[in-house]
Amino acid sequence: MKSSNSEDELELLVNEKQGIFLEAVTSQHFKMVGMVGGRGSGKSITLADFLKIASEELPRAKCGFGVKTIKKAKSKLTSGLKAGWRRWQCNEYNWTTCQGDYVLWREPPDHFDRPYEAPDNWENCITFPNGFCIEFESFKLASDENRGSNYDLYVVDEGLNFKKAWLKIVLPTLRANVGKFDSALHHTFAVFSSPPWTPDGQWMYEIEELSRKDPKNYFYMEVRTRDNQAFLPLDYIDGLKKVLTKMEFEVEVDGKRISKLPKTFYPAWSRELHVLEDHDDDEILQLYGEPFYNPNHYLVASCDFNAHFTSATMFQEDDTWARLVDNVYVKEAEKGDTMAESLGFAIVDRFSGHRKKRIILTGDRNGKNKSAGSDKSMYEQVADVLEKEGWDVVTAPLNFNPPHKDKHLDINRVLGEKDEGMFKLRVDGVKAKATVISIENSPIETNYEKDKGSEKEDVDQERATHLSDTVDYYIIRRLRTGMARANDDFEIDWGE
Repeated sequence: MKSSNSEDELELLVNEKQGIFLEAVTSQHFKMVGMVGGRGSGKSITLADFLKIASEELPRAKCGFGVKTIKKAKSKLTSGLKAGWRRWQCNEYNWTTCQGDYVLWREPPDHFDRPYEAPDNWENCITFPNGFCIEFESFKLASDENRGSNYDLYVVDEGLNFKKAWLKIVLPTLRANVGKFDSALHHTFAVFSSPPWTPDGQWMYEIEELSRKDPKNYFYMEVRTRDNQAFLPLDYIDGLKKVLTKMEFEVEVDGKRISKLPKTFYPAWSRELHVLEDHDDDEILQLYGEPFYNPNHYLVASCDFNAHFTSATMFQEDDTWARLVDNVYVKEAEKGDTMAESLGFAIVDRFSGHRKKRIILTGDRNGKNKSAGSDKSMYEQVADVLEKEGWDVVTAPLNFNPPHKDKHLDINRVLGEKDEGMFKLRVDGVKAKATVISIENSPIETNYEKDKGSEKEDVDQERATHLSDTVDYYIIRRLRTGMARANDDFEIDWGE
């Protein structure tokens, strides 16, 4: 790919799909373009290239940049944009030497041109000498405040975190400076994203469908990690295979799609409400009064015991919140250990730095049974491992069996958050990603029972309904007994 920078011609190396994408969107005007790329696929570099080309073709234009939170976007995005622009010999403005090609987060110097519609506040802007301006907008807390803006171009990074409903606010803003630019990029909406894990991000695939039906107005490109192999270390993909779960590798490297089943056991579930993707420490402290995961606070492990997949979701709780801080699972026992003991060791390992070593074991009533290779119950086996590592353990399995419909209604009553006196569930979407997927892939039978067919299919069992069951156990237990205080010794019946 060639481009001009000042008076010199600059040749940039890109992978084949990056080149096709940039050639397409700069030679023909599209209303909407999308690129979904896996880890190391070059998606972020393409975003930087796209914006640099726009800065050259749209002098004095203003480009909106939609993000969930501006603080998180500044910390995560800036380094990637800088790295991409350095390839263009484009560097941040130095206020001491008065040299440089763009200004971050403040009003530019007087010799920079201003956009036709200058922003009221420069602290969320990146500006270029010819007046091209990128203005970041936050949608997480007050999306309606972004109504009424006028933009020449609009970009979204990590579209999997951008709600489809926000498009109703963004798309009408692409109306500035009609007739002033002869560029294919003018009035284009462009979204770049990692492969979406959950249904809220699936809207990006609609661009692909629109590109088939209306190729004059929509363009879509999917880039997998292997497409960028020429720019990656030779062992990069093999390295990812070693550190990622099979499911993570399939989605984030191979580009496998995950979609939500249409008739879900959890109709009140909302990824936007219940899942924390961005961990802004200040916001979390303001909301919870402590870190989302607090090493000085006791843990509740809600367990599910199966021969080939034994798991637990790890909670911390107070009067208002149930914070699902992690999930732990084992697919096969360590040599000489049972599956339950292996789960115990996995918990010990995952929380080796936890300071308040007090834990309540609850969940699956079948864990009160003995497992093959031991004369102790599965809960006792987990407890023995933890106690030997210095943990104070309370074992409190469930014994209560609500009718399927009642269980379904109770769980969704909690998720719906319409009862002011009821606790609220929040999930760490990074550490407990597998639980999020499990919840969102749990269909319902006509009798309100959860369809557990996935537990018998040839699929990754972390994607099956096991982990969602542990969340059910926790919710029902807490509805019946309240919080699991560290000195509690309670039992609740839970049927088959």
